[in-house]
Amino acid sequence: MVEIEYRPYQKIVVHELRKLDVPDFFKSIVEQAEAQKQAGIPAVNWIDGVAFAIGQFPPTPETISENLKGIIHYAIVSFTETSFQEEKRAMVNSREFPVRMLKADKNPDFVELVKYLKSFKATPNSS
Repeated sequence: MVEIEYRPYQKIVVHELRKLDVPDFFKSIVEQAEAQKQAGIPAVNWIDGVAFAIGQFPPTPETISENLKGIIHYAIVSFTETSFQEEKRAMVNSREFPVRMLKADKNPDFVELVKYLKSFKATPNSS
């Protein structure tokens, strides 16, 4: 019989935090999706009044090694405080684009991340 072991991450390290106002946050999500030529409607996570998007580091030997030690490194987390809607609209270059919002409150790591984001105080060098 196979042995199964569950090892949740122990630590999240965020290297850049960017708190934006609502229109700028959703505009940046659309601009990133357009720049990366992503098909479909872009989406962001939402928990308890906070919409957020995570920029990952590429999987390198160093990041994989850290993951195996229980540490996640996020290159950037951008976020805004907003109410939940299944879809928000963003204006980019005089055109309106949809952005989906996904409730992510079933992910305990994201729940803890949002608690941290809610306590984050932007400084001139942090955004």
